[in-house]
Amino acid sequence: MTLDEDRARDLAQCMREAHIMRLGEMPRIELYLDQVLALVSQSLSFMASPGEELITGSMVNNYVKQRVVPAPQRRRYTRRHVAMLTYVCAFKQVFSIHEIKCLFEACVDAGVNVSLAYDELAASLERALASRFGGAEPVAAPSVRLLGASGVEVAPELSRIMGAAVEAVADKVFVEQSLSLMR
Repeated sequence: MTLDEDRARDLAQCMREAHIMRLGEMPRIELYLDQVLALVSQSLSFMASPGEELITGSMVNNYVKQRVVPAPQRRRYTRRHVAMLTYVCAFKQVFSIHEIKCLFEACVDAGVNVSLAYDELAASLERALASRFGGAEPVAAPSVRLLGASGVEVAPELSRIMGAAVEAVADKVFVEQSLSLMR
């Protein structure tokens, strides 16, 4: 098996241009489950293998039951739900739901501003993917800075852990997507 050079080049370009929706880009209105599923799937489409569903209604219900994601109010979901589900779906590529929940709880316990952390993790994952798929310009090593409510960095050790988690996700996406080109 060998990589088709044109398809490999297209994949690398796609990964260098991957964009994960930031909190400010998410709808400010409450959404129904099918709308949330579409938003999360679209935002993380670059990491899906052919025929794979990144998120389903059953998965969301399971995450709510496990208290990884807050329950919707009146069957409506907010931007917070979309962000949490995007985070869970990206990280579940490598980590168990229990580990994902522990990482999130560690951030909350450390006083991390989770809204800023979400955007930071999204940007870091984009940089890691660009690095893995060989951008034309050297890309800085992905890192994560977790900030508190005052904008000051908190929990530097947790920042290192989250940075390593992001790199693990990028590595897995790189391997899976590269292997899919070989099939």
